[in-house]
Amino acid sequence: MLAIAIAALSFGMVMSACSSKKEGGKVPTNKKEIIDQFVAGTLEPSYVPVLFWGHFGKDQKLGEGAVEAHLSLYEQGGCDILKVQTEKPMPRIEDLTMESPLVPEDHYQPVLDVIKEVVAKKGNEVYVMPTILSTHQVALQAFGYEGVCKYAVECPEAYKRMLDNYTAAILWFIRECKAAGVESFFCATQGGEKKFYELNVPGGFFETYIKPYDLAVMNEAAQDTKFTILHICDWEGEMDDLTRYLDYPGKMVNLPLSIDGKPLSTVDSYKLFGRPVVGGFNRKAEIGKAAPEVVAEMTRQIIADGPRGHLMVSADCSIPSPLENVPNVKAVTTTAHGENK
Repeated sequence: MLAIAIAALSFGMVMSACSSKKEGGKVPTNKKEIIDQFVAGTLEPSYVPVLFWGHFGKDQKLGEGAVEAHLSLYEQGGCDILKVQTEKPMPRIEDLTMESPLVPEDHYQPVLDVIKEVVAKKGNEVYVMPTILSTHQVALQAFGYEGVCKYAVECPEAYKRMLDNYTAAILWFIRECKAAGVESFFCATQGGEKKFYELNVPGGFFETYIKPYDLAVMNEAAQDTKFTILHICDWEGEMDDLTRYLDYPGKMVNLPLSIDGKPLSTVDSYKLFGRPVVGGFNRKAEIGKAAPEVVAEMTRQIIADGPRGHLMVSADCSIPSPLENVPNVKAVTTTAHGENK
């Protein structure tokens, strides 16, 4: 199905967009303007934007520690968007019933406090991008994989009650972020992995418990904002079909590196979705292991192999120990920005 969808879109999308650009144009110094031009397809192609993110240490997940960690990665690494992690998991529920306690609407207030401070410090020069976890992802925090599989099948009313509650908290967070000046969101989805297909859910697990909640969250994030990034996450297992996401909002896409065991290139990703692609690096490989000079050379190859003018160099998900890997992030940014030829 994936191959058919890719073949249906002409490779001319890539070439025609490339041919309309001219080398030697002026690159803005303000990172917001850089991303605005990238989204519009008018950014000077010698400058390729970069975005990396990751989970920080125990004392850097919330509060001042989180603010300082995010600012350090941005300032030292040189990325073009300042993505902020969401690090307040849902309370664990071991036995779901209709009486299980609901979370308050402002569950994500501590994360919002981090967002507000980062926006106050850097919001004039760079897009501060909160991470929006999907309803399914926060359900996994509450119930674990086995619990999700059990409750989705055995007690759907209680499970949907909790999904509705979690969605309300996510929507509150999105709206409060907008009120604080946020203009972009990183919207993640899980639940399309092959391992969920076998669950006996009338109408299908994805169609019942994933897509409706994803769209409710992502449409809210996309409304009255500059852009969102659609992140299709395969952290929980392999996927075999991305066409089910083609109608999801998101002006850029961040996708797995393989589908059904076959590599998915950034060019294939661009041809499938027709949107700029955020990616190129494997989160589990060289970006967190190799020397900076090796990473710089890999960056050149990723750019050369990617959809020209429509690639933001990144990884397929969170990179390990982001502050420890600042030298590698910096090697990518200086190379992609044309400072290290």
